[in-house]
Amino acid sequence: MRLISLRRKYWILFLTLSLILPSALLRAEDAAPAQHPFTVSPSGEWMKLPLPLQGVLVSYGRKGTLATFHITERDLEAGKTLEALRWEDLFSPQFSSIDIHKKGDAVLAGEKAKYCIYTLKPGEFKDTMEGKIAGKYINYVLLHGGKLFSITFYDTEEGFSVDYPSFLTAIRTLRFDAPLASHVRKRS
Repeated sequence: MRLISLRRKYWILFLTLSLILPSALLRAEDAAPAQHPFTVSPSGEWMKLPLPLQGVLVSYGRKGTLATFHITERDLEAGKTLEALRWEDLFSPQFSSIDIHKKGDAVLAGEKAKYCIYTLKPGEFKDTMEGKIAGKYINYVLLHGGKLFSITFYDTEEGFSVDYPSFLTAIRTLRFDAPLASHVRKRS
């Protein structure tokens, strides 16, 4: 009987800490926001996620779902245009693992963008990225201030069409800060 009571106390302690610690981390994160050349303001149905992936500036997850999106920034070769960017290069070295279903053009944050909707082909990369849950993705790329910004939305194949409208509403809040020059790194 005493063992059950002790286990129950540890279980309650575990649940309490798992509820308290994430909110403490979120408060700490809000107190010292990272500097990005943009803002994005998703609705309350999205929560900010920790940034475990290299190069990810901001990441959000939709509450109660597996839907996520993240925004990355990369340096761009001088003179490179959006039209000159190829999906083969953007997804390198894993392009052979990508099955693009649709490509198109869009406007985000007042900038021309292009997008593709894709899934991952069966194989080691898919197993590593998704495990047993099949996913579907949309990736938007746009150029701003000499940088390439990539916005990737992921959800399960079943949830994609349900959660995509909420994601689209969220990324339509994307705004780049002015002036541009303060966010462009000078090369020497």
